[in-house]
Amino acid sequence: MKRLIVLISLCPLLSGCVGESVGVGEWRSLYIHGSRVCFTVDKSDVLTRYALSSTQGGEYKELAVTDHTALSYPDTCINIELTPGYIYQASYTMNGSNFQYSFFIDNDGKLTELGSGK
Repeated sequence: MKRLIVLISLCPLLSGCVGESVGVGEWRSLYIHGSRVCFTVDKSDVLTRYALSSTQGGEYKELAVTDHTALSYPDTCINIELTPGYIYQASYTMNGSNFQYSFFIDNDGKLTELGSGK
């Protein structure tokens, strides 16, 4: 009986959205044009960390990662070939806040934003 009470009292802690309250950050889109990906185009923003990844062919790939830096535009942009037909995830820290963004690029090169973070 005590185990049942403990289990019931833990249910609120176990429920909720995946990633909620674990620092994945707010939803904020990126500027993407061809092979150019910009985390911000505002010169007053300071980018201190970013990671761009994708799972391709069942294999997780970190495509671009940097940490402990202080970049301002235009250095907040990277040139990287994004293979069509895959989902990409970005997480980054800018101005002391964490952000995330996910998108899909179809075989025609059309970018589709996945979700809105809400």
